[in-house]
Amino acid sequence: MVKHLRVDREEKYEIVEKWFLKDLQMIDGKEADTDNPYFDMHFHRVYNLEAYSCASKYTFARTLNKLNEMYLKKDLKIVNFDDTYLNDDSIWSSNNRDCLVLMRICFYASNLLCLSLCPLS
Repeated sequence: MVKHLRVDREEKYEIVEKWFLKDLQMIDGKEADTDNPYFDMHFHRVYNLEAYSCASKYTFARTLNKLNEMYLKKDLKIVNFDDTYLNDDSIWSSNNRDCLVLMRICFYASNLLCLSLCPLS
């Protein structure tokens, strides 16, 4: 865990605490259906943490899951996260952000087309 400090115009980061991935038992996203940055990491005790954003919380969980798959291959419990956003093969995953942007552009373009075809009365 890193603490962010701002000294004058410089930003500094201080390592406050370290954990081993092998000791991580569970990541609890608390509420899968709400957009919040809070989550718990269960080691020998529970740590309540806040990410920068909900997206960074999901990125962190995906990263830990990938590291676990690559090196430990243990059963890491990830609960109270939306599985759609955790899986890399999903259209909504971070590696496919371009698809989201393209879908949004198409949505706006179709709205503009519909509006331009509507007669003004």
